[in-house]
Amino acid sequence: MEVYTIWRPDYWLSGWMKAGTAVVSLLAVVALVRALPVVMQLPSPDALKKLNSELEHRVQERTADLSASNAQLGLEVRQREGAEAEVRRLNESLQHRLTELQALLDLLPVGIAIARDAQTTELRTNEAYARLTGIPSHHKVSLSNPPFEVPASFKVLQGDCELNRDELPLWRALAENRPVLDTELRIVHKEGREVQVLASAVPLHDTAGRVCGAVTTLQDITAQKLAAQELLAVERRLQDTQKLESLGVLAGGIAHDFNNLLTGILGNSSLARLDLPPGHAAVRASLDNLDQATLRAADLCKQMLAYAGRGRFVIQPLNLSQLVRETAGLLEVSIGRQAGLQLQLSEGLPAFQGDAAQIRQVLMNLVLNASEALADKGSTITVRTGSLLATHEYLMRTDFHDLAVEGRYVFIEVSDNGCGMDAVTQAKIFDPFFTTKFTGRGLGLPAVLGIVRGHRGAIQVYSEPGKGTAFKVLFPALEQLATSPTPLVSAAATAKASGTILVVDDEETVRRVAKKILNGSGFEVVVADGGVEAVELFRKTPTQFAAVLLDLTMPRMDGEEVFRALQEINPKVLVLIMSGFNEQDTVSRFVGRGLAGFLAKPFNSEMLLAKLHAVLAGRLS
Repeated sequence: MEVYTIWRPDYWLSGWMKAGTAVVSLLAVVALVRALPVVMQLPSPDALKKLNSELEHRVQERTADLSASNAQLGLEVRQREGAEAEVRRLNESLQHRLTELQALLDLLPVGIAIARDAQTTELRTNEAYARLTGIPSHHKVSLSNPPFEVPASFKVLQGDCELNRDELPLWRALAENRPVLDTELRIVHKEGREVQVLASAVPLHDTAGRVCGAVTTLQDITAQKLAAQELLAVERRLQDTQKLESLGVLAGGIAHDFNNLLTGILGNSSLARLDLPPGHAAVRASLDNLDQATLRAADLCKQMLAYAGRGRFVIQPLNLSQLVRETAGLLEVSIGRQAGLQLQLSEGLPAFQGDAAQIRQVLMNLVLNASEALADKGSTITVRTGSLLATHEYLMRTDFHDLAVEGRYVFIEVSDNGCGMDAVTQAKIFDPFFTTKFTGRGLGLPAVLGIVRGHRGAIQVYSEPGKGTAFKVLFPALEQLATSPTPLVSAAATAKASGTILVVDDEETVRRVAKKILNGSGFEVVVADGGVEAVELFRKTPTQFAAVLLDLTMPRMDGEEVFRALQEINPKVLVLIMSGFNEQDTVSRFVGRGLAGFLAKPFNSEMLLAKLHAVLAGRLS
């Protein structure tokens, strides 16, 4: 204020300030006088010692408390560090176990997927599951995700019906809160791969019993299904084979007995014609009619033998295309104006071993069946020949291929554009006496089957209702090229002969006819009604007989046993086997054993004498 009053003479303000300062100072003096005695009062030395002792005690207590707290804190720190180390160890162990578990799951052939929530928003899979579905493994994939995240590389079918998400076992197990086991499904991928998939699913629960996820498994049963189908096909083929063999034995037995009767009829007819004086045209015509009826009966017998697989008689290398070409005229006459016949014949085919008459019968039966399947005139039947290399897989797709083996085959295919067949009809066409015709024996296709099986071939049939039918018949090919079939030499021996022939047959009719034919040609004949009598007669005079005419099928002692016994007595004996069965199968039983020849039943005088003269001349038949 003094400085201020230098510049401005406000002395009244300065005075007031000084007055206030004086009042304040006075008040401070009064307060100081009252407080000074208390302030100046100091504790005594004992009090100070006591206070100091109390202070030291408190410091010690506080220090002890602090040390205890520090020790407890150190213990807690160590315990925490130990716990954290244990947690790290457990986490590492858990991760290791999870890695092991995932590796184990990936090694399992069964697909496994785990849904970690009830909505399946997170689905973890193993490698097998990924392989079966095409979903990447260890990815969080689910059909519950947004559309852009849902895998669309496959579809799931049950039977022929595609399933939506809610119909799959995983979602059914979650929705119904129950296991869904062993559901057969098909997974069809976009690229066409198909897997037949056995699916199961079970729900997972938390501690409160609520559904918290699910586990589903997929087991690839494609191979098992294929194996089961193949086993079923094999069983069906075995049943068919057993049926064919059973019926074949029956047909073969009937044909054998029937052939013996036909041999008597045909032989007696031949003898009657030889004994008939010149003229008598009406009698000769009757004998001709008798021969024709006998031959027709023999043809029926051949069909039965063909069905039995024993119908081949004259085996030689054949040219399939030429055989068809030579039969074309007869085929055109047989089908008449009902349809046109178109031939597509390959040249340069390899030859095959077969019986020309039997192959013609196959062709005739197939063409006649095709013509009867045509509804409209002007339709076409196509006969095609060719060759192919048949693999095991190809043969498995054919019918009755149990005797066929891999290799080169020649084939004849007869196709039409007629009414076709449904699956039910097609399954029965080779059954004996089954027919779709109003009349008929129903032996056409069964006979075809027997001939094909007898030639160790196979048949492939394709048919659709309203579109037509195609039969492809395969015969095993030879390495040589095909040549013209060798015509049968029907040499009727008229020259007189000499020598004694032993005729062995259990049928009296056959013995009587054979004896008359041979006696008429100059031979002496001794007959035996069975194998036992034949061996006894032969043992008495083993060098008396120029040849033995021996039936193959006889009771008690069959032809093979008789042949063996005769050879033991005289190894140089000439034996001509008689049978209505397959020549190849019959002769194969005597391979390397010196069989002189084979005579097919039924036979007439010319056939018998031609065979016998050939045997006596040293020419094997």
